[in-house]
Amino acid sequence: MPKNNNKKLIIIVILILFLIGIIVGIVLGMNSKHSLKLEEIEAKDAKYFILQKDNKYGVIDTNGQVVIEPQYDGLKIPNPTKEVFICLVDIDNDVWNAVNTNNEKIWPNYTSVDAISLKTITSLVPYEKTVLKYQEGNLYGIMDYEGKKITEAEYEEIVNIDYKEGYLKVKKEENYGVIDIKGQKILNEEYENILSDGYYDEKTKYSEAGFILRIKTDDGYKFGYATTSGKIVLEPIYNEVNRITEIENNKDVYFITSLNGRYGLLKNNKTILENEYINIDYDKTNEIVIVQKDSSQGVFDISGKNIIPIDYDTIIIGGEYINAIKEENTIIFDKNGNTIDTEDASKERVSDKYSIIIDKDDNYNIVDNNNNKLLTTNYSYIEYFRDDLFIATNESKTGLIKADGSNVVPLEYNTVQKIDGTNCLQATKLDENKNTIINSKGEIQEGLENGTIIQEDNYLKIVSDKAIKYYTLDGEETTYKNLFPNNTIYATKQNDKWGFKDSNGNVIVDYQYDFVTEQNENNVGVKKDGKWGVLDLSGNVVKECTYELEYNDVKFLGEYYAIYSNLGLPIYCGD
Repeated sequence: MPKNNNKKLIIIVILILFLIGIIVGIVLGMNSKHSLKLEEIEAKDAKYFILQKDNKYGVIDTNGQVVIEPQYDGLKIPNPTKEVFICLVDIDNDVWNAVNTNNEKIWPNYTSVDAISLKTITSLVPYEKTVLKYQEGNLYGIMDYEGKKITEAEYEEIVNIDYKEGYLKVKKEENYGVIDIKGQKILNEEYENILSDGYYDEKTKYSEAGFILRIKTDDGYKFGYATTSGKIVLEPIYNEVNRITEIENNKDVYFITSLNGRYGLLKNNKTILENEYINIDYDKTNEIVIVQKDSSQGVFDISGKNIIPIDYDTIIIGGEYINAIKEENTIIFDKNGNTIDTEDASKERVSDKYSIIIDKDDNYNIVDNNNNKLLTTNYSYIEYFRDDLFIATNESKTGLIKADGSNVVPLEYNTVQKIDGTNCLQATKLDENKNTIINSKGEIQEGLENGTIIQEDNYLKIVSDKAIKYYTLDGEETTYKNLFPNNTIYATKQNDKWGFKDSNGNVIVDYQYDFVTEQNENNVGVKKDGKWGVLDLSGNVVKECTYELEYNDVKFLGEYYAIYSNLGLPIYCGD
């Protein structure tokens, strides 16, 4: 080949690679434009807390020291790691301003500065944590915590969108659009309302949730859909749009839509089932939809294939079994539309070894992978726990059995239920008013009468008016010292009175109190004659026993006690 041709070929290859690089850069740029890194705050990160006293609000730090005296009618701490506090300065006109730790107004040139509340709490702190809303005249914009404007004050309203932390619904000329906390425009202001579709998965959380769009027409409201990046998938022409959020797929989005009172199924913007059904329901277990046309029901898979004819009075899902009922007859199908010869109405696979079945008389049993029934006793309820252990109920009493039917925990409890986020169970006897822990191996860890089970970040505790017991998340009984080996002092009990020892076993506080708390930062709580007070870690009195509190699970910070609100972090009180 001539040298000139080689040079031309090299130049062409270089140009192609250059163009590919530009395209990749554009794509990555588009992705990064709409990607958000949200600030995550855990309880241990918090430096500041709200203080309530005499119906006024201020701020304390992690040592319980007052940073701002309680003097405001309302106060918000949108980011408890930063020295920015949002205070209600005009209750009649709902005006909020930001102050620092010296109680000085930080941005005096603005009409107001406010936190942006998360409508639906999806994190410990119920506010946008990196931006604030400021007001100039009658319009709003967003800025960062350094006071730098992210947008101009050009919006009539700025609020968070349900479940979509980092995304803000903004209003112009009575219509809504969407921006993100970087100020990027996601949707133009041309909708009567915009809502999140509520999609969630473990990996992406709510970040891939899209937007349900609503406009107002002469024929009433019409609905459409846009992705989280603002791409319009469905124009707002439908009477109703619902994403099937149980289908965990970021690329393919399935919708049940309504037109003129009839429902259909779409995949992205492609019609799978026309809008000709009275109702459509999705079943996650079998990845099918149950449709109703006139007075008959049938089943389609999500590709649109009719697997059970629309010829039955009722379709009832029983785990992996699809019960198709017509008059007095019932036919059992699998998810592919094949008939199953069985006397059972429901079968649910619960592990790689076992399934739970329910017969037509509502009796529960366990079967193996060969469909062999493993129990000779009928139970009114069975629920999988772990390994080969099952919660079982018979004659209104509940306990724990193995897959072979042998008893592990006697069926003598009123309730036995899983404790979310742990590998153990909570068992209750109402006649004894007693809560008990069952560990991951099925062993009973005796509880306390009149005790309340409380779940902390990395352990459980049962608190009564006389004692506290501690457990790991596997349900093994432990001690507070094992859980917190770096604490300075530990509560101990002697002759029905409580005191404190240090880590070497030396008595720091004599046994004189009716009840105590464990160490929180630099303080402990103590109860005497029905009233609570506070000591420091050397046993010195910080607050005399004056608080009359009706519960024993108290947490103190300095001389103040915690009010556990639904806002995540506690508010502390001095009343």
